[in-house]
Amino acid sequence: MSRSRRHKLHYILIGILTVSAVWYALVLPRPLFDTPYSAVLYARSGELLGAKAAADGQWRFPPGHALPEKYVRAVVEYEDRRFYKHLGVSLPAVVRAARQNWRAGEVVSGGSTLTMQLVRLSRGNPPRTVGEKLREMLIATRLEWSYTKDEILALYAAHAPFGGNVVGLEAAAWRYFGHDPGQLSWAEAATLAVLPNSPALIHPGRGRRALQAKRDRLLRRLLEARTIDSTEYAAALIEPLPAAPEPLPRHAPHLTDRLPAGTVLHSTLDNALQQRTRQIVDGYGRRSLAANRIRNAAALVADVRTGEVLAYVGNITPSDKPGKAADGRSVDVVRARRSTGSLLKPILYGALLGEGQLLPRTLVLDTPLDLAGFTPSNYDKTFRGVVPADEAVARSLNVPAVRMLTLYNNSRFLALLRSMGLTTLDRSADHYGATLILGGAEGTLWEMTGIYASLARSLETYGRTGHYEAGDMRELTVSFAPAVSATAARPQPFRAEGGNRVAPPRAEDQPLNSSGNESASGICPLSPAALWFMFEAMSGVNRPEEEAAWQEFSSMKRVAWKTGTSYGNRDAWAIGLTPDYVVGVWVGNADGEGRASMTGVGYAAPVMFDIFSMLPAADGWFSEPLDDMASVAVCRRSGHRASEWCFSSDDPVDTVRIPQAGTASPLCPYHRPVTADGNVRGWFVLPPAAEYYYRQAASDYAVPPAMAGSRPLELIYPRHRATLYLPEGFGGAGAVPAKFVFRAAHRSDSATIHWHLDNVYLGSTRSASVAGHALTVAPAAGEHWLTVVDDAGNSQRIRFTVLRRE
Repeated sequence: MSRSRRHKLHYILIGILTVSAVWYALVLPRPLFDTPYSAVLYARSGELLGAKAAADGQWRFPPGHALPEKYVRAVVEYEDRRFYKHLGVSLPAVVRAARQNWRAGEVVSGGSTLTMQLVRLSRGNPPRTVGEKLREMLIATRLEWSYTKDEILALYAAHAPFGGNVVGLEAAAWRYFGHDPGQLSWAEAATLAVLPNSPALIHPGRGRRALQAKRDRLLRRLLEARTIDSTEYAAALIEPLPAAPEPLPRHAPHLTDRLPAGTVLHSTLDNALQQRTRQIVDGYGRRSLAANRIRNAAALVADVRTGEVLAYVGNITPSDKPGKAADGRSVDVVRARRSTGSLLKPILYGALLGEGQLLPRTLVLDTPLDLAGFTPSNYDKTFRGVVPADEAVARSLNVPAVRMLTLYNNSRFLALLRSMGLTTLDRSADHYGATLILGGAEGTLWEMTGIYASLARSLETYGRTGHYEAGDMRELTVSFAPAVSATAARPQPFRAEGGNRVAPPRAEDQPLNSSGNESASGICPLSPAALWFMFEAMSGVNRPEEEAAWQEFSSMKRVAWKTGTSYGNRDAWAIGLTPDYVVGVWVGNADGEGRASMTGVGYAAPVMFDIFSMLPAADGWFSEPLDDMASVAVCRRSGHRASEWCFSSDDPVDTVRIPQAGTASPLCPYHRPVTADGNVRGWFVLPPAAEYYYRQAASDYAVPPAMAGSRPLELIYPRHRATLYLPEGFGGAGAVPAKFVFRAAHRSDSATIHWHLDNVYLGSTRSASVAGHALTVAPAAGEHWLTVVDDAGNSQRIRFTVLRRE
C-alpha cells in the first residue's frame, strides 16, 4: 500500500472516530422525554389533593420524587438484578438472551437492562430490531454517564406504562391502590414492578391469573433473596390484585384545574381542613342554597400570621350528571370579580380613625342624601337621623357610609384600597363615585380575604413587636415550593416526613400568587389603634344588618366579621377573622342572577361560622395598642371630644381611650348654649332634619328651647341641587303629571310651613307630631326653586332639577 493511500485511510479512520465520538457525545437528547405531563396538586403534608390528565389523555405525573424502597427492591429484582453493577449494558444478560432466542427459534428475551428500557421508552418504543438494540446499548452507556442510578430508576418509574392511560408509578399507585407510592405494601410493589412488562394484564377479566402468577413469582424471588421474610411473603400472597382503577382524589378541583399542564404544586392546603370545608360548602349547596335556587358558593381559610391558604373551595363541587354544566359550578368563584357590597366599610372607618377625622363613636348623619341624582338608602329603607360611627359599620348602614366617604374623599380612598392590594379597581374615582363604598367596586374573594388577613397580621405583629413590619400587607399564598417544569429531565429532591413526601421549601421560592399583584407588599397604612377599634366594631354584638338572624351564629369564639350584599341580591359575602385565622365566604350565582332575600347575614355568614367552628379557638384577642392611644374626655351623647357645653349639660362625659390622632379631632358640635330658667347651659341639639328622624326612635331627645342664630326649619326632600327623575311614561302629551312627596322638618311640633315653587304658593302644612311636614307636588321637567317659610319668618330656599328618564 502506498504511503499516500495509508495517509488517506488514516484520515478517514480519524474522521470516522471523530464523527462517532461526536455522535456518542450528543446522542442523549435534552430533555430525555418530550411528553406532556399531568398537573398535580399536593397538600402541605404530601397527600395528593388532585390531578389533571396530560394533554394526550394520559395520567402521567412529572418525575420529581425518590422512589419507595419496596418498589426499588421489587423492580430491580424483576427487571435487572445487576442494575447497580453494570454501566448500562449487561453482557451476561445479552449472552443469556441470545442463547434463549436461538433455542426457541424466535425472540423470547431481549436482555435489556433497566437503563436500556428507559432508553426505549424515551424513543417511543420503536420496533425491536438488531440495529435498534445496538442503538439502545450505545445510548444506555451514554445515559449512565449523565445520570445517577437513582435518577435512572426514577425516570423509568415515571414513564413506564401501567395499563390503560396510566403512565408512571405515582399515577399507578393512586389509580390502582388509592394511596401514595410511599405506602405500597410488598404485594402492591411487586404488582407494579411486573406490570410494565405486560400492562394489558391489569384490566379486569384480561389475564388476571397471569398477572397474579407473575406477582407471586416475584414475591418468591424476593423471599429467596432474603429481601422479605416468610411472614411478609405469606401476607403478600393473600393480598388481592387491584380491581377497577380508583378515581384520583378531587379534594380541591377548582385549584387543580387552574394549574398549568405539567405543574406540580406543593400547596399550603391542609388536607383534612380542605375536605371538611368542602363538605360544609357542599352541604349548604344541597340544602338552604338550593331551596332559594342559589347554585354557587366559595370559601377560603387562611393562616393570619403566614398568609398561607389552608382551605380553598372554589365552588360547590360540580355534578357529574349530564346537563348540569349550566349551574356554573365549574367556575372558580374565588378568583371571580364580584360586587364587594359592604365589605369596604370597616376599612373606610379605620382610615378615618387613623387620621383623627372621627372617633369610634362619633355621630354620623343618617338623613336623606342626593348626590347628582344618586340617592342612597339603608337596607331597611329608613333613616335614624344620626348614628355612632362604629354602629354604622356594624349595622352596615349605607347613608352614613356615603357621608363618611365624602369626609375622607373618593380619590384618597380609592388609592388606599389599591395600596392594600385590591387590583380589581381599574376605573377612576369619578366613575365609582359614592357607590365605591356600597358595592359599586368589584373585588375577588381571594383579594378581599387577603386584605383582611393582612390587616389582622399587622395588628398581631404590632402586639408582639411594638411596630409594623414590612411585608405584613401581602397577598395570600397557596404554595411553598416552585412548580416542577414539564421539561425537566432530572427528578427533583425531596425529604420524607412521617412517610409523606414533601418538597423542601427554599428561601428563593416565591409563593404562587394568582393575581400577580406586586403592590400589596408593604406596611399597613392604617394605624394600630384604628385597626383595634375597627376589629372591635366588627366583633360587637349589636349587629342586625339586613336582618336580626346574626344571634344564631354566636359562639364561644370571638370573631371580627363583616357581611356584604350587593345590589339586586346578586352577591352575599361574609369575612371573619381572629388573631389566628381568616375565613372568607361568597354565595350567589356565578352568572349574576340575583335571588330574593339572599343576604350576607342570611346565607354567607352561616357557612363562615360553621367553618370557624372547626378551627382551634385563639388563645386571646388582639392586644390593645396603648402606645398609639390617648385618654381624653369624650361626650357620651355625640362621641366627639367634649366641649365646655358638654360638661355643662345633663349628658355624661367619659374619659376613654381613642386613637392618638383623634386628640386633634373637632369638639362636640351638638351641645349648644341654651338659656333655660335664667341659666345658660349646654343642650344636645341636632340639625332639624336629623332631629326629625332621630325623634321617631329616641324617646330621650328633648327639643331645646328657642336658640338665637339656630334655624329650626330644614328641607328633607328634595335636597339642594337634587335631580328628580320622572317615571317612564310621564311627560308626554295628555299624560298625568308625575307627583313627588316633598318633606320638611321643623323643631316645633305646632309650626306651620308655607310652600312655594318658583315663587308660586303651593300650600301650607302643619304637624303636631314627629311625622313632619309633607306635601304632594307635581313639578314639570326642568329646573325649579323651592322655598319653605314658617310663621316666624324662618326659611330655606333650594334649587332642584326634574328630568325624564331615557
